[in-house]
Amino acid sequence: MVPTNLANISLQQKQWVFYGFMAISILSILLGVAIDFLPLAGLSIGLLYVYQCVNNPFSILLIFFFLLPFSTEIELAGGFGTDLPSEPIMLSLLGIFILFLLKDIKKFKAGMFKNPIAIVLLMHLGWIAFTAIFSTDSLISVKFLLAKTWYVVPFYFLPLLLIKDANDFRKIFKYLSLAMLIAISYVMIRHAQRSFSFDTINKAVRPIFRNHVNYAAMIALCMPYFWSLYKSEKGLLKGVLVPIIMFFLLASYLSYTRAAFVSIFMAVGVFYVIRWKLLVPAILVSLGIGVAVMSFMVQENNYLEFAPDFEKTVAHDNFENIVEATYKMEDISTMERLYRWVAGVHMVNEKPWLGYGPGCFYSQYKSHTVIKFQTYVSDNPEKSGVHNYYLMVFVEQGMVGFLIFLLLTIIPLIVGSQVYRSLTNPADKALIMAAILSLIIIDAVILINDLIEADKAGPFYFLNLSIISWYYLKKPTRAVEA
Repeated sequence: MVPTNLANISLQQKQWVFYGFMAISILSILLGVAIDFLPLAGLSIGLLYVYQCVNNPFSILLIFFFLLPFSTEIELAGGFGTDLPSEPIMLSLLGIFILFLLKDIKKFKAGMFKNPIAIVLLMHLGWIAFTAIFSTDSLISVKFLLAKTWYVVPFYFLPLLLIKDANDFRKIFKYLSLAMLIAISYVMIRHAQRSFSFDTINKAVRPIFRNHVNYAAMIALCMPYFWSLYKSEKGLLKGVLVPIIMFFLLASYLSYTRAAFVSIFMAVGVFYVIRWKLLVPAILVSLGIGVAVMSFMVQENNYLEFAPDFEKTVAHDNFENIVEATYKMEDISTMERLYRWVAGVHMVNEKPWLGYGPGCFYSQYKSHTVIKFQTYVSDNPEKSGVHNYYLMVFVEQGMVGFLIFLLLTIIPLIVGSQVYRSLTNPADKALIMAAILSLIIIDAVILINDLIEADKAGPFYFLNLSIISWYYLKKPTRAVEA
């Protein structure tokens, strides 16, 4: 399906392409230096990138995941921001998909739109578009929809077109593991210079990570894939992966991020739940617990019993202190989350059906807060969200949007577990299990964070769905007990 392929070009044509590229490179560099306009010197790199987009789009996926750990937030004029180089590459991947669509729409793989995961994902996108029409701020909601699209298309739909066999997926994670090794080593060296202290971890991860939460979440959600590489590789690489994985686990612990570290242990538990064919009962129990907790909190305003003591709820500079403060309800980050959750529930009560509009929590939540839950950081200068993605979807997209997202959370797990048991090749079983466990880690982390639209987590969420769908479409066996 690639528009043009180097394999179809003669040796003489390849030589002319090479000489032409070298000539343009030399001229652009010389001209850029001569007129003191250095971006012109990068023209050859841009041309090479465009050439790769046309001739080998899979290489752009490899480039993206290799550069992703180093992607940095950049503030632009007018209050806008972007992540470089990840967002421009994501847009080019979106463009590649559109070119595929325009080039051969009649032969497009219809099955990729008809599998259960794709159907729910399209429902999710469709509902976001629908609620954007009734949004309290349509401009913000349309931006949210566009941003969502350039996550879904490049990392869910495009791999279904480009990936020819499972080794292509494994190649992505080999590139990623090397990049993560470099990025984590950078952070660990900087953190070591600060004696691995809890209060300096945010300084150590910058500028390539926003904060220690993004850093720890990325490590955690990648761990299942590094494990799958270990299970599928042989020889020297298999041996090298053991100390690398141990190093990553140490880095996760030293990130001092409770949710990310706990989610890794949760993923280990889910591994055995799937092996023992207990996934559906586990999902039902989890949903039951969630409903019970919410019912208790709203009944007779029981949530007010958890209001913090403003004077005691402070930031801590020691990890042991913050763990103790968490269960004593005196940790500022935990209680600030509760402050926003209470506001979120009030917002749901006010607009339960269509919500306030995608992306509109921040602009609307202040008038729904309860002052009894206020903390020292409630002015929210960083303009962060509700810190619970499920609640955020309910607030912004209403009950229907929440139920669709719940289906998007559950169906891939069930489909993935079915396909897992239909496979016989150990490497394939390890890869699809990694996709399931990575999803579980993200599902757990977003209970207290909003990360799916963050460039360090969002691509993996949709790539996980794509891997499960790829195996589902590839394997005829469907009816296996979940």
